[in-house]
Amino acid sequence: MTIKAVIFDMGGVLLPAPMHYWKTVERAHNLRDGSVVETILSLDFYCHFKLFEIGQLTAEDLDPLFTHVYNFQNNRVGDVLPIFVEISGQIAHSTLLPEMVALVKSLRLAGYRTILITNNFFTDRAKLIPTIPLEVPLLFDDVLESCRIGLRKPEVQIYQLALERNKLQPSECVFLDDLGPNLKPARALGITTIKVVNSQQAIQDLGNVLKLDFTHPAETRDCIPREVLPVEKVNELITRSTSSDNKVTTIRKFRHGQSNPTYYIRTTKGSQYVLRKKPSGNLLPKAHQVDREFKIMNALQGLVPLPRTILYDEKILDTPFYMMEYQKGRIFLNPSLPELTPPERRRVYEEALRTLATIHSVDYEKVGLKDFGRSDGYMERNLKRWSDAYKMSKTEEIPEMDKLEAYLKENLPKSGKSTIVHGDFRVDNLILEENEIKVKGVLDWELSTIGDPLSDLATFLFVYYVPNQMKLLPGIEDHSESDLRRMGIPTIKECLELYSKYTNTPLVDPEVWTYYMAFVVFRFASIVQGVYMRSQLKNASSTEAAMLGPLVRKLAAEGNQMISKLHASKSYGQLTIIPSGMSAKAQKYYEIVRDIVHNDVIPLELELMEYYEEGPHRWTIPHPKIEKLKEKAKSLGAWNLFISEHIDPDQKYGKGLTNVEYAHICELMGRSIFAPEVFNCQAPDTGNMEVLIKYGNEEQKKKWLVPLLNGEIKSCFAMTEPDVASSDATNIQGSIVRIGNEYVINARKWFISNASHPRCRICVFMGQVAGPKKSRIFQQSMILVPMQTEGVKIVRNTHVFGSQDAPGAHPEITFTNVRVPVENMLLGEGRGFEIAQGRLGPGRIHHAMRLIGHAERAIDVMKDRLMTRVAFGRKLVQFDSLRKELALSRCEVEQARLLVLKAAHMIDTVGPKEAKSEIAMIKVVAPNMAINVIDRAMQQQGARGLTPFTPLASFYVWARSLRVADGPDAVHLETIAKIELKSRL
Repeated sequence: MTIKAVIFDMGGVLLPAPMHYWKTVERAHNLRDGSVVETILSLDFYCHFKLFEIGQLTAEDLDPLFTHVYNFQNNRVGDVLPIFVEISGQIAHSTLLPEMVALVKSLRLAGYRTILITNNFFTDRAKLIPTIPLEVPLLFDDVLESCRIGLRKPEVQIYQLALERNKLQPSECVFLDDLGPNLKPARALGITTIKVVNSQQAIQDLGNVLKLDFTHPAETRDCIPREVLPVEKVNELITRSTSSDNKVTTIRKFRHGQSNPTYYIRTTKGSQYVLRKKPSGNLLPKAHQVDREFKIMNALQGLVPLPRTILYDEKILDTPFYMMEYQKGRIFLNPSLPELTPPERRRVYEEALRTLATIHSVDYEKVGLKDFGRSDGYMERNLKRWSDAYKMSKTEEIPEMDKLEAYLKENLPKSGKSTIVHGDFRVDNLILEENEIKVKGVLDWELSTIGDPLSDLATFLFVYYVPNQMKLLPGIEDHSESDLRRMGIPTIKECLELYSKYTNTPLVDPEVWTYYMAFVVFRFASIVQGVYMRSQLKNASSTEAAMLGPLVRKLAAEGNQMISKLHASKSYGQLTIIPSGMSAKAQKYYEIVRDIVHNDVIPLELELMEYYEEGPHRWTIPHPKIEKLKEKAKSLGAWNLFISEHIDPDQKYGKGLTNVEYAHICELMGRSIFAPEVFNCQAPDTGNMEVLIKYGNEEQKKKWLVPLLNGEIKSCFAMTEPDVASSDATNIQGSIVRIGNEYVINARKWFISNASHPRCRICVFMGQVAGPKKSRIFQQSMILVPMQTEGVKIVRNTHVFGSQDAPGAHPEITFTNVRVPVENMLLGEGRGFEIAQGRLGPGRIHHAMRLIGHAERAIDVMKDRLMTRVAFGRKLVQFDSLRKELALSRCEVEQARLLVLKAAHMIDTVGPKEAKSEIAMIKVVAPNMAINVIDRAMQQQGARGLTPFTPLASFYVWARSLRVADGPDAVHLETIAKIELKSRL
């Protein structure tokens, strides 16, 4: 019977056998050679090892047990030996043997099913650490892990399960394993077996069984009858270009590529070539111009990474063709680059963009390509070309294509800079070095000409708009920006910025970019239509071309959707509800903040939490890593972003962002409680700086505002008193008495956030100046009190939810005969309530948006838990009630965000006074929403949600505290009710 599947073992076949690691342990711990394996196989231990392999014990359990048995057997006294934890904990990042990876890929490309059966084990008791290398799922159609299915080799049931799951007969399979006992039951079932001694022997033996030569490039296949080239004519070519005794031994066809047939050729002397020709049969005019492809590759030798060209000929074969050297390297057909690590993926995209910039920088006249294309009207000509091509290959009416074509004709961009244009610049047209991320060759120059470089850039980024599930044209559209960042792939915006950097050209305008992307979609749809039509005529290069018909309509719909999104973005109005609608300046800071928060701050959280909860220097020395991050943020300009255009129209102190723009950025900072300080955007300093900007005199600004802006000092705001209901600002009793040119202050304040910080130097104090008052709202005053002034005493650092919240804390402070000069009064006596109202506007936007960030992060934690945790035999994500909690959380976050943005928008446009109701609403809505979402996430985490191992507990404390710190809900609701009733009367 025909072989349909190849089954692999992992350790000893795809990876070195674990015995090699155990020998290193023996040497490192001075153990007797071979003693580790002896103990594993001993009667005292092997029964536990079998339980380990079927998932009933973990490496955390087994290492101490192994050590106990080993010590007893070998008269040893010592610590736990790292026999299993280290090797299993590193498995996810283990690199499979390259020659075996190439073998598996070749088998898959040749149509064989690949299956992995491995005896493996769990590392941690939570069973969350990966148990197989990350690339395994990409290589195998089915994976059977002993620890997950409760069966192990050599039990016959595991082989039977593999056959059953893959609908195979034993005679249709070959099994490779390095252990004879594992091969025996498979062979008894009727499976062909190969004992692996080393990789080369295994590959050769498998080749003999399957009658395949694995020395051929994996990306090639045997030619089907209609693709076969005349060997005698190819021999004539080789003789003409090399020597008389260098004959052809192999001609195979490359699997990928839908346009020009491309062949791999190998000779008796080991020379390797690529022959690329026009398709046979009836072709569209001006299509498949391999002569132009040869001409430009010849001209660019030494300037752009390219294979060496050899010859061009129009007579020997039935259609014109050219030959070039075969370049051995890596070609990645999937733009998500699943074979690579996140840093490697980013380098691939960076290297590709750098190569594209190199192509566009070549002076085409100097290299003899002046007549290679017209330098004007490129987009108009190109649009006509693909419009005509589509019409000539049309097999049915597609209204979406007609609509897209009409838009492109009506909105042609003006002719700009002309450069060499590759015409089909994509990741899968690049050959990369085998052992480094470096472009070795650029392929497929069939569409190259002189034209608009942005069309090339749009072609390269086309994959960002193609759904992931399209097998014939894979894309990465379904990945969110956070997904792409996690994968290491730069976003579209980052790619545009990189291209701008490499070419030293301005960043492309978003509206212009939409046109180019819509054009590229139309072009690809036209190409796909042409390939599909050729499949109907039986002369398509690819055997899969007949499946492409429905894709044309899908692509055209995607292009029209891009245009609709552009029009929608213009109709959002003045309220920018999505970050991409912000000004270019704001988007720049948004990206900087997002990068620092996600890549620098969040990975530090646990360390920071431990430092500020238990560290011996938590009250005296700020964490040095946070200080370094502050320097980084400051150097990038992401500093004092909270100072809005509303209070600083001349941009004397801030960046000139609107409150709406800062609201989006502040949400990012809310993803970690430690993030705001990195950008000098932390409370209460932000509110105090706003007070000084709006109400401070020049001397006060010079002395206190400037060092606050520079991040040199900290501040606090002393309002709340233990003796009165301080949510009513008119209740504040702190005594301020003028004596000569000084004010003497006496008061007891508490919950004065930030006052214990070692750098806290100034306090904004609220109290009553002794003497007659105009009215209740004019009885309060605000005055600046230096914290080092005699009589200022921190009584205690009050615990909030069990934490003292170092280093700033929320202390109780006494002011006893504290003397400050009269020049320290802000705005004037009796103006404190006015200042307080002004201070509470924008600052509450900051709090509310940070709470949105808290809730967004809580949703991330929730999703991760749902996808990984198992209870009662099911993943949590399979429980309907928990899915509904997730959905409800998303609804609540989106609602709260819109309300916050509306309040910010009103502050920007009509001022805080007119936004009073919206500000009060978000003080109620944002904390309550955050509490609900965070509480759900904590509940799904179980006890872990109450610990510092997630950010949830800290988020909950802050959200719940703000329902008091920002004033009780009842006060805000009363404000809203009064305004609402007044507006109806």
